[in-house]
Amino acid sequence: MRNSQSKLIIGIWLLLVGFILILIPFLSEWQSNRDARALEEALSLVADSEQSNIEVNVMGKTMTENELEQVMRLEIPVIDLNQLVLPETTEQNLKVALTQIKKEQVPGEGNFTIAGHRGYRAERHFSRLPEIDKGDTILLHANDKTYKYQVFSTEIIEPTYLEILEDHPFRREITLITCTRGGQERIAVRGTLMNETAALAVGE
Repeated sequence: MRNSQSKLIIGIWLLLVGFILILIPFLSEWQSNRDARALEEALSLVADSEQSNIEVNVMGKTMTENELEQVMRLEIPVIDLNQLVLPETTEQNLKVALTQIKKEQVPGEGNFTIAGHRGYRAERHFSRLPEIDKGDTILLHANDKTYKYQVFSTEIIEPTYLEILEDHPFRREITLITCTRGGQERIAVRGTLMNETAALAVGE
């Protein structure tokens, strides 16, 4: 009898552990979606408000108006991507949006680098980055301007190949990086700057 009870208790615990393990990704996704919505609302508040020195609580921390104005937006029409780009790469930021890899980057200058999680949902992060082909358009919206890039290279690289992030003299590029599905390698999409214009409405 005791043996049967022990097996029953162990079985129940295994079911609970399995349920928790299944639940964790959904809870993480819910938290990320909530933070992303809060960030979008904060950006709208800054854009629409006539007040100055606005501070809002986003992702568990206080962000100033100046910090929010540093947030950019990446648009890739061919894969229906429209994601915010945060100025710093941290694990928390990567859960919510795309991030700049190098500090103090300037849009339209050098090699502007952006990282993003692969994600398991088609509309999230860089999940569809592998579908991009040469000639496709990448739009970076920043500082009331839109920077238009044309893809010239898509490749799979090793995580240690950091040279792909370097600037090159007289070249203005963008480099997008995410993991392969297995996570062992990286997918790199590179584009060259075609032109920059006054900011367009997203989707134009």
